[in-house]
Amino acid sequence: MIETLQSLRIVFSLTVMLAHFSYAGIEGHSSGVGPMFFMLMTGVVMSRSYGPKMRSGNFRFGSYLLRRFFKFYPLHLLCLVAVLLIRHKTLTTADYLSILPNALLLQSWIPIESYYFSMNGVSWYLSDLLLFLLLFPLLYRWIGQLTGKALACSALLLLTGYVGYVSLLQTDNLNYWLYIFPPVRLLDFIWGMMLWRCYELHPTWGRFRLSTIVELLLAVLVVLTIVLYPLHERWHVALIHWFILIPLVLVFMQGDQYGGWLSRFLKTRTMVWLGGLTLDTYLLHQLLFAILLNNAAKYGVELPYAVMLVLCLAVVVLVSWLTHRFFVTPVNNRLKAWCKI
Repeated sequence: MIETLQSLRIVFSLTVMLAHFSYAGIEGHSSGVGPMFFMLMTGVVMSRSYGPKMRSGNFRFGSYLLRRFFKFYPLHLLCLVAVLLIRHKTLTTADYLSILPNALLLQSWIPIESYYFSMNGVSWYLSDLLLFLLLFPLLYRWIGQLTGKALACSALLLLTGYVGYVSLLQTDNLNYWLYIFPPVRLLDFIWGMMLWRCYELHPTWGRFRLSTIVELLLAVLVVLTIVLYPLHERWHVALIHWFILIPLVLVFMQGDQYGGWLSRFLKTRTMVWLGGLTLDTYLLHQLLFAILLNNAAKYGVELPYAVMLVLCLAVVVLVSWLTHRFFVTPVNNRLKAWCKI
């Protein structure tokens, strides 16, 4: 495990939670940077975990796919059932029609907002993730063999293809075709795989004096992309973030061994522990925010924005930990034992 990247996951999960927290007249501020980081990270983690097995011939597609699927699908179903129970009195016809695609993780393939943001809205990410998992073995056979020059040429081709796609795209639903559509978001996953390949080719750069300054600069640039969002509706989703997140992942990947102050902070036990709860906080936060804020309004509870935010985040972390310990882990272990993987 690369501890710096593990801890960064909860940092970017926080950006998603802040985007969905609206209270006391202050609306959430979305930037799309969180899901993009998760997709990049998935490419890195998958390549690191399964690349050696593919090269040695010990990779088994069925076992691999079930292991990855069991990590997130039970929690996805739990959230879906919770939404149905909570909203059963207000469900519309469109909601009922979206249940099956959502349960099958097909919602991101339907360019209608009532489908791709249906039920537990953030689960659209899992629909995209399923495509990444299915295509990973095929993609790795290409990316895992690239030399440094071939890697650079492939990166240039990807950038050129994406710029062409965005420039020629004619639609009023840019949010779907740039932010949700699985084949387009597959590029983020591919970038993650290419980042790991780059790290394999150049695994140690050594410590340098300005490591802390570089880490702080990248952190500031990430904050600026969130604050200034959107600079341009067509380009904010990917291109601007790529030029910041790709160097950031590389720097903090190296920072696991030779990092500055930020890397050392990310390697603390608390941050690594929180990083392990990222998927749980991501899938549960929107549902928990709705429950907490609706009940606060129902019972006339009025707290300052900062106090309510901290309270809600604390509840999300607590419930995520309990869910991970008493539901996700036991169910995952039982499913793996049942499938003998």
